Amino acid sequence: MNQESRPNPYPLRLEDDLSQWVKAQAKAGDRSINAQINRLIRESKEAAEQRNK
Repeated sequence: MNQESRPNPYPLRLEDDLSQWVKAQAKAGDRSINAQINRLIRESKEAAEQRNK
């Protein structure tokens, strides 16, 4: 991925318990924390879209 196509960083502050949970989920899934957060948001988005059909 080149510099032009990279998204801008988004600072995200999580409560300690959520941060620890995401870190544990990322490690269990052999993903980066960023990849895990993206996965969780995508799953939530898809679930919301299904409910709204």
